[in-house]
Amino acid sequence: MDRPSGPAAAIRRAGSLALITGLLGAAGLSLAGCTSSSSPGTATASASPGLSVPGTHHATSRYQISAPVSTVVIVSHVGNITVTVGSGPAVSVTQQVYYSKTPPTTTRTVRGTTLTVTYDCRAQIVCGVTYTLAVPRSVAVRATAVAGAVRLTGLAGSVTAKTDAGNITATGLASASVSMTTRIGGISASFTAAPTTVQATANVGAITVRVPGSVSYKVTADAHVGKTTVKVPQSASSGHVITAATDVGVITVAPSP
Repeated sequence: MDRPSGPAAAIRRAGSLALITGLLGAAGLSLAGCTSSSSPGTATASASPGLSVPGTHHATSRYQISAPVSTVVIVSHVGNITVTVGSGPAVSVTQQVYYSKTPPTTTRTVRGTTLTVTYDCRAQIVCGVTYTLAVPRSVAVRATAVAGAVRLTGLAGSVTAKTDAGNITATGLASASVSMTTRIGGISASFTAAPTTVQATANVGAITVRVPGSVSYKVTADAHVGKTTVKVPQSASSGHVITAATDVGVITVAPSP
């Protein structure tokens, strides 16, 4: 069945997603920011990364992957993901775990040249992991946060970022191919080199894409309920393609500062 289109349908979808956001808020889940901890203990409401349930336990651990990898996959069911560029060939991982009863089981797997980090939780009130990674600049990054923000800085490999509830923020990208998808949250991406393909999709949230203004782009921008502003040079035959769509929100495609 085709999804209903038009402003009325977009507003109905926005209402449903707002209900999800309200339920997350009632559970004490805030999607903005986190505060790290260096040792196991009992967190107060202000000491966890948005998991503001009193009595939540937390612990932080760090490790490095020295095996050469070309792709890094991060999956966090509840928790933010931050990926920056490191100073060497190794991948550095900092994981902050949060739980009310049983610690999550975290895993790291290298298969071929692909590193995957993720975790599993037993049923309980609070359980999540916030990941912070430093990676080689040229690796491909695939980051998925079901409930949490995704932040990317300085990457040059291909990027895929997805979240059901959370913002996606990418700065200083030199990646040729970038795909960003969120249901509830905004998307902001800025580039230091002209990308070949950018795809940004949100159900409810603003989208901002900033790219070098030295080349022309083939831009498709569709805001069902909202305004679109395109300030970069455009050409229907350009090999640099930007596609942005949101049900409810503002879309801006503009030159990088």
